[in-house]
Amino acid sequence: MDNTVTLEIPLTNERLATIAARVLDVDKELKVDQVKRTISTEGNILKVRFECYTTKMLRVSVNSFLEYLTMVTRTMDAFQ
Repeated sequence: MDNTVTLEIPLTNERLATIAARVLDVDKELKVDQVKRTISTEGNILKVRFECYTTKMLRVSVNSFLEYLTMVTRTMDAFQ
């Protein structure tokens, strides 16, 4: 896979980063043959790596993930 991007999203603390990683990892990519997504945490940093064959699939995957991440972080904020 020639196209990659790594996102590093800082969250308030390590606990929230772990919760976000667990929630986001449940939703698998629709085209697993074209997109590989790896989610991990490092302290309070949520790390997400995307690997795709085409830039279009990379853009679509990252955009979809960011929309889902927005929903997750807003939900966590509502319960703090």
